[in-house]
Amino acid sequence: MGSHRAAGLFWATCLICVVAQCQSRFIIEKGGLKIKFPMSARDQHPGGFDVALANFGAPKYGGELLGKLVYVEKDHGHANVCSPDCQYACQAFSAAQPPFHLNGDLNPSKPSEVTNFIMMVDRGPVRDDMSACKFAEKVWNAQEAGAQGVIVVNYEDRLTTMEAPDDQDEASYKYLQNITIPAAFITKSDGQALKDLLKVGSDGTPEDAYVVMDWNDILPRAEKVSWEFWTNSNDQCGPVCDVQRDFIREFVPVAKELEKNWTTFTPHYIVWVCPPAYRDSQECVTQCIHKGRYCTPDPDGDLLAGFSGADIVQENLRQLCVFKLGNDSAMPWVWWDYVTKFADECKMSENHYNEECAERVFTELNGNQWSSLDKLRQCIGDINADAENAIMEAEMKSQKGDASTGEVYILPTIRINDGQYRGKLAYSEVLRAICASFKRDEEPAVCLNVSDDDCREGSVGDATCKANTDGMTKCVDTFGGYKCACGNGFIGHTDASGKEVCLNINECISTQAADLDPKCTCDRCACQDTIGGYQCIENIKDECADNEGGCWTGEFTVNGKKKLVSACQDNLAEYKDAASRGKPLDSVDLHKCHCPPCFTEFQAADGKKECVPKCDLDYCDEPTGVCHEAPGSTSSGTAGWAVVLIVFGCLSAVAVAGYAAYRLRIRSAMHQEIRAIMAQYMPLENQEGMENGEADGKNHSSQLV
Repeated sequence: MGSHRAAGLFWATCLICVVAQCQSRFIIEKGGLKIKFPMSARDQHPGGFDVALANFGAPKYGGELLGKLVYVEKDHGHANVCSPDCQYACQAFSAAQPPFHLNGDLNPSKPSEVTNFIMMVDRGPVRDDMSACKFAEKVWNAQEAGAQGVIVVNYEDRLTTMEAPDDQDEASYKYLQNITIPAAFITKSDGQALKDLLKVGSDGTPEDAYVVMDWNDILPRAEKVSWEFWTNSNDQCGPVCDVQRDFIREFVPVAKELEKNWTTFTPHYIVWVCPPAYRDSQECVTQCIHKGRYCTPDPDGDLLAGFSGADIVQENLRQLCVFKLGNDSAMPWVWWDYVTKFADECKMSENHYNEECAERVFTELNGNQWSSLDKLRQCIGDINADAENAIMEAEMKSQKGDASTGEVYILPTIRINDGQYRGKLAYSEVLRAICASFKRDEEPAVCLNVSDDDCREGSVGDATCKANTDGMTKCVDTFGGYKCACGNGFIGHTDASGKEVCLNINECISTQAADLDPKCTCDRCACQDTIGGYQCIENIKDECADNEGGCWTGEFTVNGKKKLVSACQDNLAEYKDAASRGKPLDSVDLHKCHCPPCFTEFQAADGKKECVPKCDLDYCDEPTGVCHEAPGSTSSGTAGWAVVLIVFGCLSAVAVAGYAAYRLRIRSAMHQEIRAIMAQYMPLENQEGMENGEADGKNHSSQLV
């Protein structure tokens, strides 16, 4: 059994080497690093430095990280002792002498919003008396010491991508699952320029330096994002397989949501090939399909036992066909459902990793409704045929890439808009990278799930928006940061110049907010409109109840009873109206001095204004202020004569109209008599002719003779 396993591992290595013999075009994805402080150093390096993104960790795609630079080394203010030296970060900083931890104490004279530390560590060590450690271990130790970002300095002047530990190195691979900070790689000379910033001053402490790690515009942007996921159906490849399975299961909901309108997704599977001279060998037969053209290394390294590489390649092809059939039916998300269900139900450990289980999963996903088993089998074809398979050939072409995309040879790999994603395979990190690839400010709402909370209480966004005086007081979190929008109590409006402005909403008039507030609706309460809101004014003073507001008062007998009459008038209605319109209330009096109804103003000899009755108050109609005169008064007699004159005028008009009608009737009667007399001297027909205008003048003359 041991010899079979060794042979399997040997042939797996051969398969990999065949791919490696191609002209590999590995793309180093670069980010930016800029000096924020001191100003002199920023001016000396205005363009900053290029850094290579690590293929693990959590890069902040579409964002930045501002932090205080730290280098744990004795000549730079930190005399802690580690083994190997602390600058290599190969030992937990908690085990250093004395223990080292970044506690967040920052110089208050520097940018107050900075609460992050970016630790710089060296690659290596490359010494006989010290053993080097993996990149992931360095980053993990820095994270545990309190760093929010890590920069690894190379020992030579070139950039390379810091890869994740080998999938067989489970001791180091465990760090990948827990690393939540970004890491980048910098050249030796650029790293030295950063170290020079941290010179020890006369007090024995290093100078302060602040840098910005920048991940803006690393990936190409597009209105609709295209992304690819390179994976494998093998479930016995250790931690790598576990990470892929967990990622797919967690990403299913958001993948389906994005696929509706926002993204175009394509799954891929890495393909190995068998050397042509060995395609008939047992090794190629067990690890390949189509006569050695498409291969995958044996999952357990034993060519004669367990599942073979050929089993994996066949399932990879089946999953590609599921995607193709779903895509042809406008259901590209079916692939996510299939691979998740297959991973749960068709495990190698339970001996269910086979065609029967796969086809059952396909059927249970209603595959016979949007496609059929026959179409699935036809897509897969004869895996033993000595011929090319179109789908697998397309996979190999995509795998080789081109000058801009680079070759894919690491599992898992993600491409976004033809750019390679760098970072760990996890829900938040991948979604953030996808969101950073949309056109700016056009990201879907789901991207807010992974955005930084730039509007949290006390943040720069929160403080900036609240300080606005134009109504843009509401901080709205966006994927790339924040924006200020019209706050509560304002409504957006586009003015004539096309500028977005905020108009104040009058809650006292335009909304029901004040009507529902009991503090605004009592008898002596008012709603006062304010910029961006309203306030209730309670217990408005009735100044007329307090010594009649200082206005004139007098005592009179009305209907036999004594009555106190006052010139003080409560001005509450005008006060409420002014408040509801947001007008200044200092100029609105709560009372006015006006003579009451049926009174007129009179200025006394001493200059004081008094009120005197216009009539007998017994006949005063207070609501209208009209005086009704008492019976028998002079004014009443005059009114009687006025009535008589009106009646006489009406009778005269009737008489004149009757006389005119009589004259018209007499005239009409005389006209009828004249016509009757003339009819005695004229024939009736001629009379009719004359009436009709038919007789000429000559005939008329003879008849009159």
